[in-house]
Amino acid sequence: MKTILPLKLLVAAAIPLLLGACRPPNLYFVEPSGPTEYQLGWQDGCDTGLSAQGGILFQTLYGFKKRPEMGNNELYKQAWNEGFTYCRFSYAATQDNKW
Repeated sequence: MKTILPLKLLVAAAIPLLLGACRPPNLYFVEPSGPTEYQLGWQDGCDTGLSAQGGILFQTLYGFKKRPEMGNNELYKQAWNEGFTYCRFSYAATQDNKW
């Protein structure tokens, strides 16, 4: 009985970490190709778009991401905007789908 409690605590602590590493299923396999700066910008923009469109859970998991060291990088900015728009509206489309 005493060994079950630590196992439950471990599982409870791992759940937020596992959820934070996952995107919605329709966005899980979407990865941009291109230079590293573009990929970073797209991923940060996508996470921010999910945070903007989703509820409190998505705001907690993804939050606002924009790397200050990339402030002058035009490729990063372009990719951030594209990732933000794509993920925000792709997720919104799945939520508006009324079967």
